[in-house]
Amino acid sequence: MDKRGFDEYIRGLAWSSLGDRLAIISAGGELALWQKEYIDFLQLESNYSWDCVGFSADGQWLAIGGQEGKIQIWRLAEHSQNFELIATLDVGAAWIDSLAWNPQSNLLAFVVNRKIKIWDANTQKISISLNFKASSVFSLAWNPQGDLLAASGHGGVKVWDKSDWGQEPYQLEVPGASLDCAWSSDGKYLASGNLDRTISLLHWDNPPPWLMQGFPGKVSQVTWSYQESRPLLAASCQEGITIWQFEHQSNNWQSHILQHQKIVQAIAFSPNSSLLASAGDDGQIQIWQQGKNLMQTLQGNSGFSCLAWHPTGKYLAAGAQDGELTIWQDALAGKGFSSS
Repeated sequence: MDKRGFDEYIRGLAWSSLGDRLAIISAGGELALWQKEYIDFLQLESNYSWDCVGFSADGQWLAIGGQEGKIQIWRLAEHSQNFELIATLDVGAAWIDSLAWNPQSNLLAFVVNRKIKIWDANTQKISISLNFKASSVFSLAWNPQGDLLAASGHGGVKVWDKSDWGQEPYQLEVPGASLDCAWSSDGKYLASGNLDRTISLLHWDNPPPWLMQGFPGKVSQVTWSYQESRPLLAASCQEGITIWQFEHQSNNWQSHILQHQKIVQAIAFSPNSSLLASAGDDGQIQIWQQGKNLMQTLQGNSGFSCLAWHPTGKYLAAGAQDGELTIWQDALAGKGFSSS
């Protein structure tokens, strides 16, 4: 386990596709890279928080956005291991809290109030502006093939096709607002966590969607297991995580609940695995096998705010509300994460 401290609440974490770097952003305006067991601060504390972060699919580009209404785009310098700031996009008085890189090309989508901007790394310009219209956009998700972009907001999820941005988007309608959306690893399913205590689940190109009900509060996050043969959907709501799995015998989705002592702040499946990590205000990270059996509890000094798995699943990074960054290593051959 490796620990580092930041001045304020850690807002986001992102591993590069090769797993050689971890980007960290804080509510205090800090931006740092953890690489080769060292922390390199690209930006020190400021008066504005950074709230979203992501690496491009090839690991050559890094984007961050936040409270000041700016997107910073960094590029790995030639013949160097250092990142250099190559563009700052100023969008005015708009708090930017959602961005997503295309998984197949260096296209960056980010949210500016009710609009979604697409920045192209090849031209280093904004190439497209999409209008959600109904409300501010809460989350973005590219499908794994990189040809569809989903956006959550009031009224549901809108999905644009990259081959024709001008075409009217498909809409997965929900009663109220969609807070988070996520594609399954094969792109067959699109899930939406909703404000009205439901989940909407669409089999792409095979409507109508399923509607999962009975949650005690708003569904704040949805995420998929990367095992395609038997997909698992995890959804966080207050102190619990609900796991949904499709049962072929009943031809329907079945669920069970995992529990924390306090509010769950982040959930994430390990890549190519059904191993689920959940982090909460109780200062615990729970590691669940097959989204079902509690394998291990990792204890922190304060409540956690975010999680990120290494692409190999051998490391798990967690950001805390007191500014502490912790990186655990799977040193026990898949049987647990070492804290020593």
